[in-house]
Amino acid sequence: MKKVETAKIRNVVLVGQRGVGKTTMGEALLYKAGVSTRFGSVDDETSMLDFGEIEQKKHLTVSTSVANFEWKKHKINLLDTPGASDFLYDTRLATEISDVVAVLVDPTSGVQVGTEKVWSFAVEADLPRLVFVTGMDKDRANWESTIADIKDTLDRKATPIMLPIGKEQGFNGVVSLLSGKAYKFDNEKMEEIDIPSELEDKVESAQEELMEMVAESDEELLEKYLETLELTSEDIKKAFPVAVRNNEIIPILCGSAKRLIGIEPFLDFIVESCPSPEYHEFKGKMNDEEVVVSAKDDFFSGIVFKTFNSDIGNIVIFRIVSGKIDDNNEFFNPASRQSERFNQIYFLNGEKRDNADYLAAGDIGAVAKLKYTGTRDSFATDSKPVIFDLPESPEPVSIIAVHPKSKSDEDKLSTKLSDIVGADPSLKTWRDPNFSELLLGGMGQIQLDTTIEKLKVAKVEVTTTFPKIPYRETITKKSPVTEGKHKKQSGGRGQFGVCYIQLEPLPMDTEEEFIFENNIFGGSIPRQWIPSVEKGIIDRMARGVIAGYPVINVKVDLSDGKYHDVDSSDAAFQMAGSKGFQQAVNKAKPVLLEPIYYMEVTVPQDYMGTIMGDITSKRGRPMGSKQKGKNVTIEALVPLSNIQRYSADLESMTSGRGSFTMKYDHYEKVPNELAEKIIAEANKEE
Repeated sequence: MKKVETAKIRNVVLVGQRGVGKTTMGEALLYKAGVSTRFGSVDDETSMLDFGEIEQKKHLTVSTSVANFEWKKHKINLLDTPGASDFLYDTRLATEISDVVAVLVDPTSGVQVGTEKVWSFAVEADLPRLVFVTGMDKDRANWESTIADIKDTLDRKATPIMLPIGKEQGFNGVVSLLSGKAYKFDNEKMEEIDIPSELEDKVESAQEELMEMVAESDEELLEKYLETLELTSEDIKKAFPVAVRNNEIIPILCGSAKRLIGIEPFLDFIVESCPSPEYHEFKGKMNDEEVVVSAKDDFFSGIVFKTFNSDIGNIVIFRIVSGKIDDNNEFFNPASRQSERFNQIYFLNGEKRDNADYLAAGDIGAVAKLKYTGTRDSFATDSKPVIFDLPESPEPVSIIAVHPKSKSDEDKLSTKLSDIVGADPSLKTWRDPNFSELLLGGMGQIQLDTTIEKLKVAKVEVTTTFPKIPYRETITKKSPVTEGKHKKQSGGRGQFGVCYIQLEPLPMDTEEEFIFENNIFGGSIPRQWIPSVEKGIIDRMARGVIAGYPVINVKVDLSDGKYHDVDSSDAAFQMAGSKGFQQAVNKAKPVLLEPIYYMEVTVPQDYMGTIMGDITSKRGRPMGSKQKGKNVTIEALVPLSNIQRYSADLESMTSGRGSFTMKYDHYEKVPNELAEKIIAEANKEE
């Protein structure tokens, strides 16, 4: 592609509910722009945008892909994003660096849970947004109810700038309310036609509504409109893009990506009415001071929003925020404090790479083989080391334990998994401090399964299990004063230490999980060995008493003891403390505790009863619900042991139309019958 300046660039991200047809829309745009000679399909695995082996196999977008093309002497950078809740952090990063958010909505199901989620990304980023109602040719497609749903659920400022011609299978064209022209589509060709007579009244009414909204977006125009009750086409042409840019109007367009209806008008709208990168300001920090950077600044800066592995190694996809790339191919990474060099720069169309030698501010490009730069990093110069703000990666809601199958797999696992996690910040790996298991956490079971498949492609074989539940032990009543005695004599110097301790339960909501009080008077245990008793108790607490899980919420009162001038030692009193604590716990009615998590589950209203019933069956306690539009968010407290596979359960119950978050809340006593089984199993393993 020839050299393009910032004002002629449009960065558009396609977002929406899983299965709404974002990739199909992207393929339609590429086909109409002449990038591809064949209309790519997700179903027959010919998609240019879903090019990964796993994506083609699953018919599911799991990663943002980038394409670029020319339309009416403008360059459009297109970002096709995942809709599945597991991969929405990828979508959020792509949204943050775009200038226009195109939200796709299905006219048979309207605004869904995923639609609201991606809409919130655009709102939080304060970006111009539009809605494209795709699939207007489907059976039961309802334009009027879909518009009402969009207005009620997303934003009252959303208003149609197109009207459909025909219904369901008879849908074959659109009317542009801005130009007053009608277009019919047949055999991939667009033809201008007269507005159908049955639509004339609707068009007139919709144009009046649109004119009022344009007038309300500008004080001078509003004054003129109130005086004359009309605006000229020039008035609207001038004010409408500004209203779109400022979210005073959120345009609703329509079409059928699968039948290539409405694609050219969509592209025309992007070029004529959507903002260039000149208007997008990015917040960041430079030398610990907050700054705002845009394409109007002359120094070089950029953001990495995606990385993926290719035949030439790791590819980094970035947006230039300010400055340009031409003959100066060096940059500074303020996060890693390392300088790097761009070798060959590329424009991407899916996995296809075209060499580039120039990128203006606002453009999107890619580069391979960077050593110190990854997703969420910033490009800068050492004199202007700006680090741009990007949303923090979310906490995992699904976690599995990963076990290498062989020594060879173990040697490769750490490196390969690190590469995968480095490309996707919503994935996390860590060692469980209680059980030393290697844990992999993400936003859902599909994402975790996809990660394991990537390991398999990289020739690393693993098995997975649910992580062990981090149960805890505690006491429920005060123990009697208990003797802890360690005495050993086997020739030579012996070991001798005696302590008398009493345990008392601490409140479950206390900030301190362990209190040790030394109440010895008169030197029955010499001062230097008091810490030894405490150390022995802490060691025993970590190893547990009834089932091998750490003991929490206990106060220990050390009241007396005995020692021997020769045989007493640090080790002897550690053992005395450990034995005394173990015996005292057994006299203080010990119980097993389990972690309880707070959950918010968002689903369409129709699924509320199913979700409530399922939560109850998992020993959960619904805490209330909040309704918004057709969706409801259910709040609940549920034991971790029963929601380790909740991502898969929710997927099954709602066909992918639900989402959830979860976070640790507190520990609670395990029911007796269940506790007995857990304790018996733990002692069996021991």
